[in-house]
Amino acid sequence: MLNTLEIAVLTTIGAALLLRLATLSVLVRAQTATRRRALAATGADATAGAPGGVGATVGELAVGLLAVVGLLALLRVWSNVLYEGLGQPFDLNNVRYLAFQTHMSLVVVRTWYIAGFVTCLPLWLLLCYLTQRKLLTSGLPPQAWSAGRTRAQVIGLLVLRAVIGVFVLPVGLLLAAVVFQIVAVLVGRHPKPVGAEGASAQPAQAFQAPLAVPNPYAPTVPPQASYAPPQASYVPTQFAQPAPPPPTAPPVQSSPPLGSPLSPHEPRTIGGYQLLGRIGSGGMGTVYLAQRQGSATQVALKTINLELLGDAELLRRFQRESEVLAMVPGAYTARVLDAGVDAGRPYLAMELLDGRPLDVHLREQGPIRSAEALRALALALAVALSGVHRLGLVHRDLKPANIMLTTAGPRLLDFGIAAIVDGTRLTATGGGPGTLTYMAPEQFGEERVGTPADVWAWACCVVCAAHGASPFAATSTGAVIRRIVDTGPEPAALAAVQALDPGLAGVVTRALAIDPAQRPTDGTALLAALAAAQPTAPDPAGVHDQITRGWQTLAL
Repeated sequence: MLNTLEIAVLTTIGAALLLRLATLSVLVRAQTATRRRALAATGADATAGAPGGVGATVGELAVGLLAVVGLLALLRVWSNVLYEGLGQPFDLNNVRYLAFQTHMSLVVVRTWYIAGFVTCLPLWLLLCYLTQRKLLTSGLPPQAWSAGRTRAQVIGLLVLRAVIGVFVLPVGLLLAAVVFQIVAVLVGRHPKPVGAEGASAQPAQAFQAPLAVPNPYAPTVPPQASYAPPQASYVPTQFAQPAPPPPTAPPVQSSPPLGSPLSPHEPRTIGGYQLLGRIGSGGMGTVYLAQRQGSATQVALKTINLELLGDAELLRRFQRESEVLAMVPGAYTARVLDAGVDAGRPYLAMELLDGRPLDVHLREQGPIRSAEALRALALALAVALSGVHRLGLVHRDLKPANIMLTTAGPRLLDFGIAAIVDGTRLTATGGGPGTLTYMAPEQFGEERVGTPADVWAWACCVVCAAHGASPFAATSTGAVIRRIVDTGPEPAALAAVQALDPGLAGVVTRALAIDPAQRPTDGTALLAALAAAQPTAPDPAGVHDQITRGWQTLAL
């Protein structure tokens, strides 16, 4: 059975929670007002400090005062003893009074009283700090949090709260304060956008102009002024995935879209490129729709977020990706048009691709049911790997998210963790480059990872395209690894390829051999195996035509 003191504590917590939930709208407005003031103070957006901020803050203070008065009244009505003990600031003399009046053990009461105070006060202060940090860093310029004035205000408020908690705030109400602050932390995890941030937080608009299907094997040149904007923007997948909005009406010729508008604190030019809008962003970097000054050519310009420029390893990987992509042939890969460093900030300009990643296509339209399209996908990826492997490179992260389905055919993306075949590693030992359900068995051991690992991942992607999931997908990490190194692929997944193209299924089965020596050795050998599996093997030039014809059977 609960004793009187325990019932009082639980009642206080419950009453505080109900009051806080009933006034959530006031809390949200107060947090938004805090973010507006912080953004306006940086000078990034003069409109951020919109009217209503003072009223929201006063409203939140009124809620706090209501909580204090209401809970103290509840304690007094319930029990004058509890009011005298819990309705007063911290004082050890209250322990004996509570124990005597409630006929409870002195040890029990002292434990509740001291432990409750010592736990609740630091927890309250910590939660207050975390709330302020989240509100002033999420989506705001770095100076909103890093400014010395801001830090001084936060520290000052914490010191003031500590003094109030020790000398003024009743012990029983510390519990209510902790409950209030826990809710504030949860609400502040996804704060409302403020200023121009609200506009830039909207998803990038789909490109609305038609794009003819070119011959993907003709020499690739940068688009000229007459080039029609693509249907959707290319976003390198290690930063963010674009939302793939399919057109609902015939596309209309219009001016190039700007994606998400730039926020005031974002640059307007990088490396001689004018930034037209934001295509996508993530924890590490941002991809902009950009245009070379004095040129009509539009590109996807990728750069690292300012706050990460001090990360030497990330800068090294970015530089490595630039070097790798510049070497990779243009057929079925995204071409690099330019790279450089502007004011210490590296950037990478890549051709702008239409379409969307394979994983998004599968999620929205389901597996590929055209045998011709599936073979075209398999051949195009093999052609891309052949070019990569001839340069002495291993992609090491081939997966559906890194395969772009464009109107001109599949494109292989993201060489950010590619490595030279001689053993150069771009990740720390044990870092586990790659994506688990597409990793070859040798990637879990100490043996050298070479081109056969890409062949294995190629087979997984082909199966995923026909089945909808990797042949090694499972409910847990351990189950995935056991399936890869021991039990083998899901039979139903392989059967999906077999039903569409038995010849292709045979090559896929070879490529999923546990022993790397039993697989096609590289992209060139993979192309040869695919040609041999057809009744009439096409000549090398005919492979391009076969991919083009097969790709036209896929509804993008």
